[in-house]
Amino acid sequence: MESRPITNTENVINSRELLTRIKWLEQQLNYRCSDAYSEELKALNAFSNNVEAAASVSTYEPGMDLVRDSYLEEYGKAAEESGTGNTSGASFSSVDFNGVVYWLRQGI
Repeated sequence: MESRPITNTENVINSRELLTRIKWLEQQLNYRCSDAYSEELKALNAFSNNVEAAASVSTYEPGMDLVRDSYLEEYGKAAEESGTGNTSGASFSSVDFNGVVYWLRQGI
């Protein structure tokens, strides 16, 4: 089952999907060489390392959202409107993904 590519143009990236994509790319590269897969894996590993540096295991493992800086306000509004969470008092840590800032909501 192929996972979808993850790039720094996405508004929201789930940390669980990030880990799944990294594992999938690693498996694919065991069977064939692909420059595109290699470049994506390199970028995602760097992003993952940045996330791990900014997050605790309890935040990262459950599948927290990483929200693109330009989308953070809209994300907060959507979360409040849908009743899935109040982000007004939440603690966020910034994480770099190839020059684009993403915000990781810290766990309790």
